Amino acid sequence: MLYSMRRPTGCDQHVLRSFYRWMTNLEILGFVLALVMGLYMIHLLKYRFDISWLNYKLPLVLGVLLPLEVLNFWFVNFYIPRSKDRMKAYEKYDLFNYVVALPLIVVSLAVIYLAVVKP
Repeated sequence: MLYSMRRPTGCDQHVLRSFYRWMTNLEILGFVLALVMGLYMIHLLKYRFDISWLNYKLPLVLGVLLPLEVLNFWFVNFYIPRSKDRMKAYEKYDLFNYVVALPLIVVSLAVIYLAVVKP
């Protein structure tokens, strides 16, 4: 996104950003659905904090990934549409994506590792 803002790519920024907003909302919906299903499975297990890998995974998901998704939702659905200077809002959102990309990748890989390996 940031590259197409700085260099002429022949793409209409408004169309590209609208598509990206739609895809981001779809991703957030998938995250919420996965979170609800995971919490329901924990409820079905009658979870009593006796599964060590789940004790490591839950704080990562609820403490890191969930706040990042809430911020992402706020940016895409509230901050950018209500901003008077959309290009400046897009630049802030792109900066947010660059800042959270590495922690998001590391935490997501740790969550997947904990779910698959179950150490």
